[in-house]
Amino acid sequence: MLDYTLKRSKRRKTVAIKVAQRELTVYAPHFVTKTQINEWLLSKQDWIDAQLHKQQIQADTRQFPLKTQSIKLFNEAVNVQFDNAARTQWQQHNESQTLLLSISSRVKHQTQMYQSLLEQFLHEKLESYIEMRVNDYCQLMGEKLPSNIRIQLYKRRWGSCNRRRELTFNLHLASAPTWVIDYVIVHELAHLKYLNHSAQFWQRVGLFYSDYKQASNWLNNHGMSLQWVFE
Repeated sequence: MLDYTLKRSKRRKTVAIKVAQRELTVYAPHFVTKTQINEWLLSKQDWIDAQLHKQQIQADTRQFPLKTQSIKLFNEAVNVQFDNAARTQWQQHNESQTLLLSISSRVKHQTQMYQSLLEQFLHEKLESYIEMRVNDYCQLMGEKLPSNIRIQLYKRRWGSCNRRRELTFNLHLASAPTWVIDYVIVHELAHLKYLNHSAQFWQRVGLFYSDYKQASNWLNNHGMSLQWVFE
């Protein structure tokens, strides 16, 4: 016999069933006996089994919406686990190499929420690193701090600088090695003095980051691998 939760009501006049989160709930009036309920459930067995099977398939699909079961944070592999929980959040305890993405069962578009959580995690980690290194390189380069630093997703650029001294960095850099991120930081800081790619600009980049050609080549060769892909 199927396991189920029985909920009775004085106001209810008919028996009803609900299959949700792979659990069966029966709603019944007080005058209907357990024996009658069990007999009625047996008549609905095929339908109930079909619903449970369908929800199991959906749950299995949700477990790994990423094409791979890991991402890279600063070029180091981090395992990603997916979970349904009371609270929607990401967790990485004690800098472990496992990231847990939890979402509430009330969330309708679960894959999109998992992606949002992943982006929040990477945004926080990358922003913290970039702010630290921008401060370091500004002191080294004798440059004033930029007016603003933003992190966002780009498809075809790793960073940008405008006349308002605002720097923007591609969120996908969170998966790159730190020495490559440092190159992008120096590149954009050099634009604070030269808002172009003149010889003077590249001279300034090379002065404070001598391996800039190697870092630039790394991005050209491996940039596409930094993108995390959801199904």
